[in-house]
Amino acid sequence: MRLDTLRFPLGAMFLAAYAYSSFAPGSYGIIAFLSVGIALYALSVLWASTFHKVLALIAYAIFGAVLLTGRFEIGVFFEGLPTYFNIVAVLIILSVAGYPIRSQRFEAQIQALMAAMTRRGVGVGATAAGLGHVLGAALDVGSFVLVNVILRRTVPKERAETMVWAGRGFSFTPLWSNLNVFTVTTIELTGVSYPALLATMLPFAIPGLAVTLVLAQREKGEVSESSEMLNRGAIAVLFYPVLLVALVALVSVLLPGSPLTVIISFTVAAVVVLMAVVATGFLRRLSPVRRLARETHESLVGSHAEFALFGSAGILVLSLEGLGVLAPIGSLLAVLPPSLVAPALALVMALGWMVGIHVIPLVFLIDAAFPLSNGPAPALWAAAILLGSQAVLLLTPFSNGTMMLSRLTGLHPLEIGARRNWRFSLSVALAGLLYLGLLTFLLLFRS
Repeated sequence: MRLDTLRFPLGAMFLAAYAYSSFAPGSYGIIAFLSVGIALYALSVLWASTFHKVLALIAYAIFGAVLLTGRFEIGVFFEGLPTYFNIVAVLIILSVAGYPIRSQRFEAQIQALMAAMTRRGVGVGATAAGLGHVLGAALDVGSFVLVNVILRRTVPKERAETMVWAGRGFSFTPLWSNLNVFTVTTIELTGVSYPALLATMLPFAIPGLAVTLVLAQREKGEVSESSEMLNRGAIAVLFYPVLLVALVALVSVLLPGSPLTVIISFTVAAVVVLMAVVATGFLRRLSPVRRLARETHESLVGSHAEFALFGSAGILVLSLEGLGVLAPIGSLLAVLPPSLVAPALALVMALGWMVGIHVIPLVFLIDAAFPLSNGPAPALWAAAILLGSQAVLLLTPFSNGTMMLSRLTGLHPLEIGARRNWRFSLSVALAGLLYLGLLTFLLLFRS
């Protein structure tokens, strides 16, 4: 356990090196960033789950095969590894993004909002689905924790079913939110611009979410009355994720040459620190800054899964690429007719995630075999990846969403996932395939 006490100082050094290397690429900052990242990865595997340890074992075995065959190229390997640690840095920063709206005061405000909407005829299922989507834009699956706290107080009897609706509403978030790491990874790998991604995905995401909300409206439930008076605090909670997304989009327009991961990290960090400082000055006490420091400490100390997952994924993908075993997959996708590539990408993403390959390492594997930035229509490849993943997000027991819902409700991942969501997932998959067919016609054959 003594080694694990090093996580916080090493984590602080990791973020500092990430910040320095982002502004000074090719410098000693990259060496420091990689060195600290590798040290944290080694510590993380020791305390990680069985799943992460098995993934690490597989990655080590394939890396060993690369060494034995003499195909290891140290320059290529260490040039590719920072990409994976960059994702970890962004995840750590985004995990603190919910700091301003995780206070008990705002939780009470959302409870009051739910009670007010129920009095006006809005079902608790529709409210939970909407909250899952809006809060998920900034908090990812961490939004489920906040929704669960509120539902536990307002609809304790129907909480599990209502949490399922929150998950269904959230499933449309990765299709557009630039604060979702999977979305950002897809943007970076395909080379699609964020405005082009929005133009491509919102015509699917908006009607899909609308239909989900209409179906969720049937989930009425009895909402406990809140003693809190509804005020601007509840509206602030709902607009905070929108503000973050808009600011990131604005900064990306103002700094077009900067990587989106860097823009997200520094924009979110600046907003969170600014809000803590303003709240400290307004309240004239240090509790907001102390709470931010506490949440940052907890995020760094509890980052075992992130380092274990993406460190092993980096070793695995780079080793498989070195062995050349990904070439057949790339060749297969390359010989397909252009009209079938997008559905094939969606199918590979769905099946890969279902069998246990995490979605972000999976998309890196596909990119290593079939460079996604070389496609004739980057927006089409991005849509295929996102839609294929969304179809199984609540179906596979290996997704963060399913695991988080399982932990919060106490139900088995297969119970909260496949059993309750197979109809929803099938509907999303069929709608996604039809939409990909339309996009293929519009982006390939009419361009």
